[in-house]
Amino acid sequence: MTLDHLNQTLTALLEARVRILIAGGLAVLAHGHSRVTHDLDIVLALDLNNSTRAINTLTKLGFRPRIPVNALDFCDPKKRAVWVDQKNLMVFSMLNEQMAGFVIDIFATEPFDFETEWANAARISLPGFPKHLPFVSKSTLLEMKRQAGRPIDLDDIKHLQHIT
Repeated sequence: MTLDHLNQTLTALLEARVRILIAGGLAVLAHGHSRVTHDLDIVLALDLNNSTRAINTLTKLGFRPRIPVNALDFCDPKKRAVWVDQKNLMVFSMLNEQMAGFVIDIFATEPFDFETEWANAARISLPGFPKHLPFVSKSTLLEMKRQAGRPIDLDDIKHLQHIT
């Protein structure tokens, strides 16, 4: 993932009026802890119109699902529920070979009340990006990291707690 690829992708999603909240490593960076990240983690408002705009936009950019399914199947709440319940799907990964293997992980469920978090989102301007980007709030990011509990998440928590 390069900055150009990230910028192109986020700009396209925002121009398509896709309501996303950026989470994961990029959110850690935006909230002040410098570390490497290799993918983009996003939470979508999972209503049919928003998720369809997101998948159509990503598909036009060259993203394809990492699993052998039709990308638009993600937008179907019944199919997505089966994937979550029976396959333990946590994120729907889309890969773009044309963008040096850039991976986007889309949360398969909303890990919080999207509307509340959307209202409280951190709108942060990053160097080289034309718009303020919508990130999960720091408190939500910390809670997401606690729930994940991986070593990298625990390290992120340790660093983020010391940043005001």
